[in-house]
Amino acid sequence: MVRAAATGLATAFFRLYLLEGLASGPARPAALLAAIAAERLPFASGAFGRALQSLIEGGYIAPAAAAMVCLSALGAAERMAERERWSAMLPTLRRLLGDAEARPFPLVAETAPPRAQPVAEAYLDRVLVASVRERIAAARDGGPSFAVVLAQLDVDGVVEANRRAMVHRAIRATLGATATLFGGDVSAYRYGESGVAALAPVGRDVARGERLAALVRARLDELVRTMTSTVRVFGAARWSVRAGAATWSDSMQTSTVLLRTAEAALAADGERRDAA
Repeated sequence: MVRAAATGLATAFFRLYLLEGLASGPARPAALLAAIAAERLPFASGAFGRALQSLIEGGYIAPAAAAMVCLSALGAAERMAERERWSAMLPTLRRLLGDAEARPFPLVAETAPPRAQPVAEAYLDRVLVASVRERIAAARDGGPSFAVVLAQLDVDGVVEANRRAMVHRAIRATLGATATLFGGDVSAYRYGESGVAALAPVGRDVARGERLAALVRARLDELVRTMTSTVRVFGAARWSVRAGAATWSDSMQTSTVLLRTAEAALAADGERRDAA
């Protein structure tokens, strides 16, 4: 006897269940699995994971905040196609099994996800702040002064899944080519959900921070421009890139002062571009 869980039926059913479960908004996969487990269907839970993986690989589901997933535009279309397939099959299934009453929907209590700290603040409090503090300590011991560059990429005009994909691609490409594009002495970090931070020694070149900000801004703009011209679903995107720099000096007593100065320059650059 072949168990239903060992056939493609289980995976096909879980695909439909995931698409339907995410139609009302983002959800955590674990919560969806708990809800369907309460139905006590003769399917092994491994099929749920296969269905989830196939939907992610196909671009029907995209990551969302707080460890959730959501439907992409492609997923919404696939949901309608899946509904049509199962609707066409149901009359035959009812004839084979006889009319049966629908079982009530099980109630599954779900705890709210913990309130996450904003991503940008999380990075400022950990990776970036630690690196800045190390460089400040080295500069006070006679090492070179350094500049902090913060850049932010803002994209709209496309669905959320495509916006996130564009931002993440641009950031990964920028971080992966830091030494080649900006110099071997530059360290780059992810800054928040849609930004890049770079640290570079300045020595006697007091204008290096501003030049590095211009390079990072141009790099992000080039990457997004290339995506909009080569990927059809990104073609309608509108975007803007902001960048600001701050150079450490003895007057800046703490890393917080230096980072807030760079943030102020970032905000000022955005205001200038909005005015233009």
